[in-house]
Amino acid sequence: MGKSIKLVKHYGAIVDRVGKYNVIECRRCFFKHVDPIPAQQEITKFYTKNFYKKSKPNYFKYSKEDIEWWMATYKNYYQLFQKYTNGRKILDIGSGPGYFLKCGQELGWNTLGFEPSDLAYEYSKKLGARVLHDFFSFSKAQALGKFDVICLNLVLEHITNPAKLLKDIKTLLKKDGLLFILSPNDYNPYQQIFRQTKKCRPWWVVPLEHINYFNFTSIKKLLTNLGFNIVDSLATYPMEKFLLSGENYIGRDKIGRKCHKRRMVFEMNLYNHDPGLLNMYYRSLAQINIGREFLVIAKNIK
Repeated sequence: MGKSIKLVKHYGAIVDRVGKYNVIECRRCFFKHVDPIPAQQEITKFYTKNFYKKSKPNYFKYSKEDIEWWMATYKNYYQLFQKYTNGRKILDIGSGPGYFLKCGQELGWNTLGFEPSDLAYEYSKKLGARVLHDFFSFSKAQALGKFDVICLNLVLEHITNPAKLLKDIKTLLKKDGLLFILSPNDYNPYQQIFRQTKKCRPWWVVPLEHINYFNFTSIKKLLTNLGFNIVDSLATYPMEKFLLSGENYIGRDKIGRKCHKRRMVFEMNLYNHDPGLLNMYYRSLAQINIGREFLVIAKNIK
C-alpha cells in the first residue's frame, strides 16, 4: 500500500482581502500571495485568450508609440547583463510582443522566447522574433541546452509556484549564468502612504492576474534560499510619486498615460546622455524599497 501524501497548505497573516481572495504574508513561502491560489486551468485560459484583450487592451498600441523608449530601456538591460557574463544565449519566459528579443537580436544575442498569448505570439512573429507559442515548458527548454541568461520580465507575479519555476531555471542556466527578474515592488512605502492618506483600496492587488506580491526583501530571500547570488538590484521609476504629488492615475488611463510620458522624457534624457547615472539613481532607490518595480540580477552558483 502506497504512502499517503500530506498536502502542505499556505498560511499566514491576512494583509488584504479582494473579492474571494485574501492576500497573506505566507509563512510557508516567505512572500505575499493570494489565497486560495487560482486553479491552473483558469489561469491557462486567462493568459492564452484574455490577458491582452481584457487586462491590457491598449498594450500593443502603446508599445508601438513608445518604441524608442522601450528599445533604450532594453538596451540598458542587455548592457547590465554584459557586466556579469560574456555569454550571449538568452531565454525570455513570457516574451510578450517581442521587442526585448528584437533588441537582443540587434545587439548580437542568440534570443528565444516562450509566449502563451495568441495575440502577443503573432505580434512577435511579425517582428521576426524567435518565439515558441506555449507556456514555459522545462522539458522543451531543457532540450535547447543551457542558457547564459534567463529573463522573467513582469512574469513572476503571475506564477502559481514561483519557487518551482526558479528551481527549473537554475537547472537550465550555465554555471555562473544570470537570472534577470523584473516584477512589481508591491506594498512599497509610497503605495502605503497614498493608501493611508486616501483611505482607498489596494489598487495593485488584482487576483488571477497577479498571484504573488514581492518586494526587494522577499525576492532576495527567495533567491538566496534557492542558491542564487544577487549581483545587482535596481528600482524602476517610482510611479506612485505622481499619486503623492496630486496626480491620481488610478483607474484613469489618460492621466496614467500622461504620467508615463513624463517618466519616459526623464529616462530618455539620461539614456541619451548618462545612462550610468540613471542606473546609480535606481540602485539608490532600491536600497530604501522605493520604485514601481524591482529589478534583480542573480548569478547561478552551483
